[in-house]
Amino acid sequence: MATSQDRNLMLSVRNFGPIYSAEIELRPLTVFVGPSNTGKSYLAILIYALHKFFNGSKTKRPSDFYYRQNLFGQREISEEYITHLHDKAEQIFSQMEMDRLTEDFTLPDEIASLIQSLLSDVLIGDVLSAEMMRCFGIDGLRRFIRHGSKESAEISLSAVSTQARYNYDSLYKFAIKKDTLTTSIPDTTPLQVGRNAFNEWYHWRQNLSDGELADSERKKYLMDILIYELFENIISSFANPMSLPAYYLPADRTGIMHARNVVMGSLIQGASLAGLRTARALPVLSGVVADFLEQLIELDDLARTRERPKWDLPQRLENEILKGEIHIKNSVTGYPVFSYQPTGWKEDMQLMNASSMVSELAPVVLYLRHVVSPGEVLIIEEPESHLHPGMQVAFIRHLAAAVRSGIRVIITTHSEWVLEELANLVRLSDLTESRRKGVGGADYALSPDQVGTWLFESKKRPKGSVVKEIPLDADYGGFRSDYDDVAISTHNDWATIGNRIVEREHE
Repeated sequence: MATSQDRNLMLSVRNFGPIYSAEIELRPLTVFVGPSNTGKSYLAILIYALHKFFNGSKTKRPSDFYYRQNLFGQREISEEYITHLHDKAEQIFSQMEMDRLTEDFTLPDEIASLIQSLLSDVLIGDVLSAEMMRCFGIDGLRRFIRHGSKESAEISLSAVSTQARYNYDSLYKFAIKKDTLTTSIPDTTPLQVGRNAFNEWYHWRQNLSDGELADSERKKYLMDILIYELFENIISSFANPMSLPAYYLPADRTGIMHARNVVMGSLIQGASLAGLRTARALPVLSGVVADFLEQLIELDDLARTRERPKWDLPQRLENEILKGEIHIKNSVTGYPVFSYQPTGWKEDMQLMNASSMVSELAPVVLYLRHVVSPGEVLIIEEPESHLHPGMQVAFIRHLAAAVRSGIRVIITTHSEWVLEELANLVRLSDLTESRRKGVGGADYALSPDQVGTWLFESKKRPKGSVVKEIPLDADYGGFRSDYDDVAISTHNDWATIGNRIVEREHE
């Protein structure tokens, strides 16, 4: 069975924020380019929010729904339904050795179709709405609807795979109208459940003695437990790549890294004065910034406790670009302190005293070393920030290495250097490894199906951005973006100025 890591996802949005329409295949390396204020970061944050929802807690607490709605009461589930579900469960799962079940599995269609409508009722609820508003730092769903639009904002997710079993027209469809988010889940969406989903049901099935309940009551009781356990243990991914853990490195990482110490100091000082002064209103952080700060705070614990894959990518970033090492030390406050030790130095310097390039890339090194694992998603806004063009090229090669190692990467960028190097890395895949020798980036080649580059273009009618894929153009020599227009315009201005200087000299 294909796993989430093996497949891409098609994300379609309409009338969402500044975006009029977009249809984007999320590939192992996905790149958003285009003018400012066209929705690149907006879409990246949406992707992060969806990952947080599908990978986070079990959506809306099924038990809350279960007790609140009284499944076998107000919903008036018929005896025929109960008997049918019971008989199917018995037929299918009596053949499975529950005590030896070691892996998650896809719910058989016969069972999935019977609980689909019940599951649809509890899948979304208020949880996705709350997660989206938290990540964006806004206070109402209606703010997601494109300004001036009278239609709903629409979001849909579709699986993309060469395996027919997973070629679904749609996994989920969401619509936002005013302050309400609704969802629909096609019957063809596979429902994947955790290996513990049937433990409790299996236990009661084995131990409920004959004659203890009438047959109809026994079936009802077991189905009561089965549906409850399914809701409690259903994997919200439903074989959805959005279930992968995702991490977001926002723009202005340098400023956030430097401000972090001030924030920590303020919190500590405020805690020591608790009850001695009136409370102050604190500004609200967007969820992506708040999560970034929280993960920085927890990095020291992760560094000491989390088992990490053995790879040299973080060290290569330090050696080849930073020319030094990023260190984590535990302070007397309990919060980690980050420092930088240039190559050849015996002592560290505070990160805030290092160059902006070091501060900007330090989180990337730390996340690759302590947080992100192969099969997970890393979203980076403007990876070119504070980097010399040569360093931009070198850094993109290291991101390609991360992709080759199994990390899925999404970036937003304004850099022509980034696009040109990505084009070279894809073009390299047309050469055999032996013929790549001596070419820059030879060890970082990516196949065309690993890279997707998407251009955000602003339109006046209807007002909003339209997103389209930029194909690799071998004749042109790369990914043709709107940055060419800027280069041509500045070159033409140069020529015009030169001509007028010559004209003045001949007056």
